[in-house]
Amino acid sequence: MLTPEVDNGDQTAEANSSQERLRGRGPAYLRSVLTDAAELQEFGALRRVRPEQVVVLGGGVDAVTYLVRFPDRDVVVKLNDSGLEAEAEALRAWASYTPRVPEVLTVGVVPSTASDERPVKYLVLSALTDEDDRIVRTGADYLNRSPSSARELGRALGAELHCMHQAANRGGFGNFADSPGAERTYRDWSTYLEDFFGHHADYVRGLGITEQDIDAVGAFIRRCSFTTVGRYLHGDVTIRNIAIRGDRPLRVALFDPNPVIGDPSWDIAPLMNNVEFNERRHRRPGGPSEALLRDRALLDGVWESYPGEVTEKSLLTAQLIHAVLQAEHREERHDRGDTDTSDVAVTHEFIRTAIERMAA
Repeated sequence: MLTPEVDNGDQTAEANSSQERLRGRGPAYLRSVLTDAAELQEFGALRRVRPEQVVVLGGGVDAVTYLVRFPDRDVVVKLNDSGLEAEAEALRAWASYTPRVPEVLTVGVVPSTASDERPVKYLVLSALTDEDDRIVRTGADYLNRSPSSARELGRALGAELHCMHQAANRGGFGNFADSPGAERTYRDWSTYLEDFFGHHADYVRGLGITEQDIDAVGAFIRRCSFTTVGRYLHGDVTIRNIAIRGDRPLRVALFDPNPVIGDPSWDIAPLMNNVEFNERRHRRPGGPSEALLRDRALLDGVWESYPGEVTEKSLLTAQLIHAVLQAEHREERHDRGDTDTSDVAVTHEFIRTAIERMAA
């Protein structure tokens, strides 16, 4: 979750312990949900689940997720100790503007953990299917098979994002419901982002950024023109979280959100950063890579079909915050040997360039 809190060793250890508990006891929690949760009694068939009907779904960072198959309906069950009530609220808000998001069937507390200090929650969703009633392909799968369709996919994504961004919340900005950090509501998006950036300032200082430039970033954020009414944002817009609902014509949905209430620029900035990072990585003889050409076409398609006005300054701010988060994540992956130094270097280079623009 995007949350302006200071990370420390205790918080990291607590998060790791929580995830270990979820992964280790996930099957038992799932059985508890399917057999004991009062909210699921209407799904009588869910009480008779065989092991072969359950598929563990990958890709999630925090939640443990299962696909449970039945002859007449497939459902997705997500388990986590935070964030699922926020996801349910966002999905229900988006459903008023687009029919393609997953349907929320129920959300609650895993019965066997109800008395725990930190109960595990569950979210049951309808499984997304395509026009032939098959489990959907992701945008990543779609582009692997048809890379020339990136611009068309971008147009479908831009139209869907614009529909989702019509869902508003007038109660403030930032994290909400049971998301970490939801105990504080911000009066505007710029205050939220400035606070967040301030908590990551030490990391930015480590890149050689001066105090004067850090102060300039704060002033730049305060001057930005953001939406005055908070929008429910997806928060994790990547091709891995795009579902292909149909291709005659191409129709998409977004799933597995990391929702936050804020400015639409937050959802578009990661797509712009993909292009920025790949352009920096491939500034060498031989021409652009297939990934860069794909990401450029995808972004071009988004702008062709996203009619809402998003200012250049708001996008630059969102790009910088995303880049700081990505840099920290990429450094952790590099330390584990999961990525090379160029991934880290191009992210650092972009952060420095963005701050130079904001401080000019």
